[in-house]
Amino acid sequence: MRRLLLLVLLLSAHSSLEASQKEEILWVKWTLVPEYIQSGKFKDQGYLDHFLRYVQQQLPEYQHKSEFQTLNRISLSWQKGNVCSLHLWLGYWPEKIVYSNPYAFTPRFGIVTKKTSALAKQFQDQESISLQYLLEHTPYRLGMLPLYYEGSKDSRYPLLAPLIEPHVGTNKVNEFINNKNEVSVVYLEKGRVDYIIRQRITQFAELKNSEKQDNYKFYFLDEGRRHKLVASACSNTEFGKKVIGKINALIDKGFHLQYLKYRRQWDDENPTFDNTFIDYFINKKPIAYVTE
Repeated sequence: MRRLLLLVLLLSAHSSLEASQKEEILWVKWTLVPEYIQSGKFKDQGYLDHFLRYVQQQLPEYQHKSEFQTLNRISLSWQKGNVCSLHLWLGYWPEKIVYSNPYAFTPRFGIVTKKTSALAKQFQDQESISLQYLLEHTPYRLGMLPLYYEGSKDSRYPLLAPLIEPHVGTNKVNEFINNKNEVSVVYLEKGRVDYIIRQRITQFAELKNSEKQDNYKFYFLDEGRRHKLVASACSNTEFGKKVIGKINALIDKGFHLQYLKYRRQWDDENPTFDNTFIDYFINKKPIAYVTE
């Protein structure tokens, strides 16, 4: 019995020593349902929560640590040298990070308003609305996160920024700062704005996570038809480049489908997105509206 106990203690000590000798990757996350979910009924069950665990399992030679950060803090964190993000739009922080090959893309942006709002009554059963028309020809107030990250020209709405920028600072656009990286329907309920910009998956996920009634109308945006590619990213260091090389080696058909599987858990009735994703990444078909 003593020999068995001694063996267990030796194995445990060896395992602890082995873990301490591994290089550490700090994976930065942000609060945005249903990507990463920091609290509530579905805590840690976002589709990127699942996908990050999957990727970490494919890289057992590293010690993995995850940490929620604001995007402004992430901008500073890259300098640590061992920081990575699983899911980032291409083009951000070009001198601070290196990207993997793209493995996914974002869905179309849209807007959300209350079903009882004047906006919903005006556009009734339309599925798509022009953001330019809303901003230039209606009195409705737009609610959104700050258009640009602090101290940069990188936008949270990269495909829509040219339309929105001329109206920032006017009564047509209200920018809100919070630590959740999203503008909740709470802003609509409090009457602070008439509509908010978000993705369809984010809207329905917030209602599911907070168990709110669906008293809202979602419209796609005429100008938001493109899909923006995303990839993993790491600090622009020798360590970061080595990790990105290993992630690139993981990206194959199974990797793409694993991502799609987790995403479908939160958006299981979106065949247009699924078919476009499969055509582009699995069938290798060129698609003009998939863009960097």
